[in-house]
Amino acid sequence: MKTRICVPVTADTVDQAIVDLKQAEKFTDLVELRIDFIKNIDIGKLEILLKNKTKEVIVTCRPKSLNGNFIGNEKERINLLKKSIELNAEFVDIESDSDNGLIGDIIQNKKNTKIIVSYHNFKETPKLEQLANIYNDIKKLNPDLIKIVTFAGSINDNFEIFKLLKDKNDLISFCMGLRGEISRILAPKYGSCITFASLNEEKVSAPGQIDINEMDNVYNFSLINEETMVIGLIGEHAEHSKSKSIMNPSFKDLKLNFVYLTFKLTTDELPAFMKNFRQFEFAGASVTIPHKLKIIKMIDEIDETAQKIGATNTIVNKNDKLMGYNTDYYGAIEALKEKTPLNNKKALVLGAGGAARAVIYGLKKEGAGITIVNRTKEKAEKLASDFDVKFSEINNMKKLVIDNDIIVNTTSVGMVPNINESIIKEDEFVSGKIVMDIVPIPPNTKLLKIAKSAGCQVISGNRMLLHQAIKQFRLWTGQDPKFKLMESKLKLTL
Repeated sequence: MKTRICVPVTADTVDQAIVDLKQAEKFTDLVELRIDFIKNIDIGKLEILLKNKTKEVIVTCRPKSLNGNFIGNEKERINLLKKSIELNAEFVDIESDSDNGLIGDIIQNKKNTKIIVSYHNFKETPKLEQLANIYNDIKKLNPDLIKIVTFAGSINDNFEIFKLLKDKNDLISFCMGLRGEISRILAPKYGSCITFASLNEEKVSAPGQIDINEMDNVYNFSLINEETMVIGLIGEHAEHSKSKSIMNPSFKDLKLNFVYLTFKLTTDELPAFMKNFRQFEFAGASVTIPHKLKIIKMIDEIDETAQKIGATNTIVNKNDKLMGYNTDYYGAIEALKEKTPLNNKKALVLGAGGAARAVIYGLKKEGAGITIVNRTKEKAEKLASDFDVKFSEINNMKKLVIDNDIIVNTTSVGMVPNINESIIKEDEFVSGKIVMDIVPIPPNTKLLKIAKSAGCQVISGNRMLLHQAIKQFRLWTGQDPKFKLMESKLKLTL
């Protein structure tokens, strides 16, 4: 069974709804007409709307009490659904919270229309046992399709939905919300009959709906199937990542059945996520702030480089064994070498986390002299001791800038949403230095703006992202992506 993608039309007038309907029909063969969005909807307006369709439609009239917009009474709402059946709508959606007698009446008199009975939970995702009970209760009503949609408060809620979908050919199911996006994208892998995507980001009908263009052009949705290998970025702010925009086009280019997603999760959610990661046999992952160190305890083995660095940013599932690697050092060093040789250069590294460890490892390997500065002095001292390099006080910044050829910021200072912050102040810069900020978003951080104004050469975090992503791609697939393709896709995100 091929998963169909449905685009909701949420216009508040019939004329605009027809415009949106025609636009949606260019992208997909199934459109949901959310007639509850149309002001003062009546049977006449419904007739006009349905006469203008050329593809299959789902007619939905969600009441206010169930997060919809219909303000009429229940009799008026049910009459609109019955009229949709008379007008040969291909599908009609009715909520499971509706009176069972009304649902039964619609199902018995459905003619050629297929009936979807839907359950929505806008607060949470119940556990599998409760979801299964909801499914079985709706099944007793004998609809054509059952729709169970819940809100993901955690990335781990998606896996309850994936389990629910197993071996069911009449179920539409996914999670709403930012943390539920992966269940919308992976609908073809886990067997949801239909998934939903918005016409654009201003025309969503539920939280977490992804733009139809993004579904197609970023995630290669039409290529996802049961065999698709899942890879993604594990991070607390993973949704800001650009990696999906460079990885997925490269998978498509090489005809590799992979998809790259974003796994937004906190440290508290990480242990449960890694259990799900194993159970669902995900193929690999990128790892970012704040999980690069803690995740080591949750995988099976790390390679020598990651061991020396003491942090991993890449996981590869090799025959159910999770292997950890570090490609951050490679990405940082390759980005710096685009500007300068590193042997015998003096480098100042700002920060003492996992990324700092990777940068220090790479710089030392290339023969650079290194000084570490961190807001927490004890962490800088410990890191300096681990790598046998220097550390200095952060209140000595101007002299440190003068004394070093290269400055690398590995902290999150200046990253979205704190874009007006810089770890080095304007009066602390001098010209002629090479300054790299590993923060990828925004690409032109305040630190880099200040450095450029002071006459320094600057390197965006995107250069590091690009180089380390190429190495990750090789680890996951055994193949080399096209550098120019990745570079061009990355530039489109800026």
